[in-house]
Amino acid sequence: MKLRQLQFVKSVAETGSFSKAAEQCCATQPTLSNAIAQLEEELGGKLFDRTTRKVGLTAFGAHILGRIEEVLRAEQDVLQAAKAYHDPDHKLLRIGFSPLVDMGLLNHILQPFCHKYQDIEFFFKECLLDDLSQRLRDDVIDIAIIPASMLETGYEHRSFYKDPLFYLAKDGTKLPQPGSSLKLADLPSDPVIMTGGGCGLNGALERLFQNEGATLTPYRGQAMSYPVIEEWADLGIGAGILPQAKLSQSRGITYPLALKDGSEASFEFSWVWPHNAKLRPHIALFTDYIETIVPSLITGSDGIVPMRASQSS
Repeated sequence: MKLRQLQFVKSVAETGSFSKAAEQCCATQPTLSNAIAQLEEELGGKLFDRTTRKVGLTAFGAHILGRIEEVLRAEQDVLQAAKAYHDPDHKLLRIGFSPLVDMGLLNHILQPFCHKYQDIEFFFKECLLDDLSQRLRDDVIDIAIIPASMLETGYEHRSFYKDPLFYLAKDGTKLPQPGSSLKLADLPSDPVIMTGGGCGLNGALERLFQNEGATLTPYRGQAMSYPVIEEWADLGIGAGILPQAKLSQSRGITYPLALKDGSEASFEFSWVWPHNAKLRPHIALFTDYIETIVPSLITGSDGIVPMRASQSS
């Protein structure tokens, strides 16, 4: 198994085309096709269904793609670690985050810091929650962003932002006027489509419903991504609950969720870093920025309008 083969698979999965993937990877199509065929033989199963019209992942391919992406991300970690070793004066700030995090908002609040400290390089790492904790302990990342309800002891943490939650009704379910809010305790009995769990969606929803004394009935199957949750809700398989940042731009009808006191139901996210850690000077600069500047960027009290990655109707 070679990294080049894994890169080929990732590119085909992203482009849905062997020819486009070959062009993206600066390889000939026969080279790419042969490399993937050899990898399929080594792994014992086909990764792609190929027709004259399209290329799609097989069930086995969908199962294994996440592991392939993990290996390719690990390659980048090794390269960054080597760079840091050979150039100890290089200022690298490594931020890990749950897939639930609003990347548009994160990018927005980083801009003033990046403009002021142009010698500091940011390295982003999207990880599952268990992986984030381990990477903090192993000093593979410097700061993490996770759902506040999933915080562990032994870490410093500061509030980042809240992302409102929206209900995606199962197709065919009768609900009030679109756009009107729904309380968690009053939701239909339709099962709610969840993910595999590592991103934090499942755990954060379970804690939220438990705190509200409401019943959450998970759908027996699991979606691999947030767009799949939307698709399955539209197909009538089950209902969905997603934070605003993870709703697709083209999403139609959604229902804002509310708590029993009428306030907005949301996921809160926090910055996290090791407790009592001796932070490198450039990282200490950033944690000070988190505490003193970021709150005003989030509220817009600095005169800058807060940015959302997506807006729901």
